[in-house]
Amino acid sequence: MPPRTLALAAVAALGLGLVLSVRAPITPRGRDAARGHRLFNGERRGVRGIELELDGRHLASTRAADGWNVDGRPVAPQTAEALGDLLDTLLALRAVDVFRTSDVAAFGLTQPRGTITVVTGWSRRRLLVGGLNAAGSAFYARREGDPRVLQVGTLVLSEVERVFYTLQVAR
Repeated sequence: MPPRTLALAAVAALGLGLVLSVRAPITPRGRDAARGHRLFNGERRGVRGIELELDGRHLASTRAADGWNVDGRPVAPQTAEALGDLLDTLLALRAVDVFRTSDVAAFGLTQPRGTITVVTGWSRRRLLVGGLNAAGSAFYARREGDPRVLQVGTLVLSEVERVFYTLQVAR
């Protein structure tokens, strides 16, 4: 065999080896498939409590081994379920849009209508809840200590309202 043919066969074998060694891209699935800035980092097992304040209502809940407590008392099963669903939503929550602005007053963030706080064993992540966007499909928010304004889908507010409702009905 001529040396040119051997060199060409070696390059072809090297190319084939490279093609076979490269993996196809992995398509993110489930929680990892969502795009946008994550608002609350962490795992479910690390969360110790959720504090909510919205439109003058306040709730401070803690997670214990036997379930959820509000004000040191165990909650009804429907409230525990609502708090669990809210926690799942918060941990998967991603911002619809993120931008920087010097005028936070236009977004209702100088006097926020509420806060959502996730408490873990090592930190407290607080989200300030501002006004709704023009379409009413998202609200403006800001993480405490972060200069960026976030747009967040209103599903979170529905979950918060569900927690307040189930707590009120159970009392």
